[in-house]
Amino acid sequence: MSREPLGETRMFTRFVEPELAVPEDDQPAATCPYCDRPFRTERLYTLHLGEAHPEACSEDEREAYREVYEEESHDLFTFHAKVVVSLLLLYFGVSYTYALVWHG
Repeated sequence: MSREPLGETRMFTRFVEPELAVPEDDQPAATCPYCDRPFRTERLYTLHLGEAHPEACSEDEREAYREVYEEESHDLFTFHAKVVVSLLLLYFGVSYTYALVWHG
């Protein structure tokens, strides 16, 4: 039984060229003029331009990217803070419950 080695291109094809099908009844909010990728929101489109095509962005697009990036960073920090607080509350809740049951 021989195995064909997967070439690097074949192995990562789904990451390099994702299939981007838009449902017929749905219209994208924006489409990238450089790679024709559709986006559901203008925010996602702005983030894509700044990340994937920074050399092609105008100064206004760069400024919009910076603003959206800052908002995204803040949202991500808030999410992480909520996760940490939730895990700490769960840990102490389980610990106290175990202590009460053990000594109860």
